[in-house]
Amino acid sequence: MIFEKHILDEYFKLSQLINQNIKFENMVGNHWLKLLIIWETLKMTTLDEIAQRAGVSKSTVSNVLNNRDERVSAQTKVRVEQVIDELGYQFHRTKKGRTFSKLNIINVLYPHSLRRFLGFPLYQEILEGIAFAAQQLNYQIIIATSGQDFHPTTIYDEMLNTDLGDGYLILELLKRDSRLKRFTQGIKPFVTIGKPEIQDTRGVSWVSIDVTAMVEKAVRKLINDGHQHIAFLGLEDKRIITLQAQRGFERALDKEKITKRDMTILHLEPDQYRTESVVKNFLKKSSDITAFFTESQILAEGVIRAAKKLGRSIPGDLSIMSMLENQASNFVEPSLSGIDWKAKDLGEQAVMLLVKIIEGRENGNSGRTITSELIIRESCGIKI
Repeated sequence: MIFEKHILDEYFKLSQLINQNIKFENMVGNHWLKLLIIWETLKMTTLDEIAQRAGVSKSTVSNVLNNRDERVSAQTKVRVEQVIDELGYQFHRTKKGRTFSKLNIINVLYPHSLRRFLGFPLYQEILEGIAFAAQQLNYQIIIATSGQDFHPTTIYDEMLNTDLGDGYLILELLKRDSRLKRFTQGIKPFVTIGKPEIQDTRGVSWVSIDVTAMVEKAVRKLINDGHQHIAFLGLEDKRIITLQAQRGFERALDKEKITKRDMTILHLEPDQYRTESVVKNFLKKSSDITAFFTESQILAEGVIRAAKKLGRSIPGDLSIMSMLENQASNFVEPSLSGIDWKAKDLGEQAVMLLVKIIEGRENGNSGRTITSELIIRESCGIKI
């Protein structure tokens, strides 16, 4: 079989992308996550080919497909549409009422390294939900991670420059996240897991729990239990989720009339051993701290290790609330209290919303808040 050059170019570009990642096989429960691109899905007309044949730029083709008539002359639009017809471009409806080739593939985009992805229990749980829903809806998944943490641009540029996939799931929103603007200007639909914090939400769909409200509820529970000196341990403050959690912490203290003088906020990388070291030194200097709110189970486990090294009992000397990413929180000693992320539900709901948008059954401007719950266990004094 002879393949045209543009098909080979697409194939080798994709191969380079996949080589930077991992082929997951049965790593998320019993659900297969297929990172397989079949040759037939590559044998399609691309935007590059349309642009070349019509003698215009790829952005002009995009403008025609998105019905941005003010950016394209009538003559150019007719020429591009003629080329589309000549090449037999296959269509299905998108969020903007236009169309593109359908592959039944969803691209999952994560702005950090593969190491962090595999080591973070929250995203392992979300991934299981994504895999389950995708399997039920007959979609396959490509996962794209970055070469380094907090560096989302390069691999996403490559993904956007191919026609490989029907839509995107964006994990872990960052401050000043360039992805949102680029995807809202693009052809294909996307859903973010986590609520964006941008003024213009047109064309943005998301699924999340109400992080700020739930953290406020958890911290007020600690205050009502008698804790007046509470420390917030968050992950890096470049993360939107971290900022939302910190806002809930500050709001709880403000409503309970606790001054900023009694407020402690620390930001750490997701490493329980590093957390242990930092918290151990911190507690030696701050003996008045009686409770922690941690943004991740990884941080909570670091606090537990530090407390044990210092001979502090939990919950006798310290209480801990945390964001709970998976069922392992129930088997930590002591078992962790905190906010159920509903991580699998987030993954499932994100896929279902994205597929509805891809198939034209919902517009690309939808937000869904999933109901979470506060779970009280041994780390806050409840015996299991």
